[in-house]
Amino acid sequence: MSYLLIRMVCSFLSGVILSQAGSFIQIGTRNILASPSTLGIEGLSVLWLLLVHTFALWMGINPGILILVGIAVFACIGLFLSKFTGEEMNLDRVLFLGLTFNLFVGAIFSLWQFLFLAFNLPFPMEMWFGHFRFVEEKSIYLLLGFEFLLLWSLKRQWKNLALYSLGNIISRAHSLNSKSLYAFFFIFSVCGTYLVISLFGAFSFLGLVFPLIARKLWFSRFDLKGEILLGSLVNGLFFLVTDFICYQFPVMGAEIPVGLIASIVGAVSLVMVLLNSRRAPHFLANARK
Repeated sequence: MSYLLIRMVCSFLSGVILSQAGSFIQIGTRNILASPSTLGIEGLSVLWLLLVHTFALWMGINPGILILVGIAVFACIGLFLSKFTGEEMNLDRVLFLGLTFNLFVGAIFSLWQFLFLAFNLPFPMEMWFGHFRFVEEKSIYLLLGFEFLLLWSLKRQWKNLALYSLGNIISRAHSLNSKSLYAFFFIFSVCGTYLVISLFGAFSFLGLVFPLIARKLWFSRFDLKGEILLGSLVNGLFFLVTDFICYQFPVMGAEIPVGLIASIVGAVSLVMVLLNSRRAPHFLANARK
């Protein structure tokens, strides 16, 4: 398989997974400001990978083993977060703490980088702004495996998701299994974000922006299938095209990391959402009738 084809498939699948991760969190919390970035999940993933790099370098531990252990750790984190999700959940403090934690990780990342370079040790500088320059064919299988598992679980949860989308009163009347649904939302959101970051680095705020893009397309009724399935495919294609442009048009021979572009666009989008959040701070997609 050619390098360019591997890169295009990986960027597409990463866009799909990040879009779905953001949608699950926003639907689960009923808040358009919630995302892997604003909840601190991205920062926690970067911090874990910094620890993996350090242990692998100084203790000779296989980094692949630690990354696989991270999937189990982040699945537990997702389950833990789902316990605090509920109908009366106030996310203001959580979002503030999440953004603060991301800034804290950014400071740790800079200090870690300084110390490693000072001692002439290799440091994964590209981790903070994700890119697909060093993609491998095995990454496709990991991403496809995760996506198939997600879709299989989504099919099992579709009845609960449809009930959940009809509102609190109706969902209660039909005995919605909210615990199972919240666990599904957060486990797959956290693990999907961690998987993409562990393979390619951080793409900040895409989990916030991509669900908004999906709802602004042709899904005028905010249909759940449109947002989670079709919308994620469109966002995956959009991400693929963006990365392809970065690959085809380097600046002075240097490729611009697509994660840098994502961070800039995402930060601007976050400001716009915050400015408009008073008008419609909460939302929930409607099930197709």
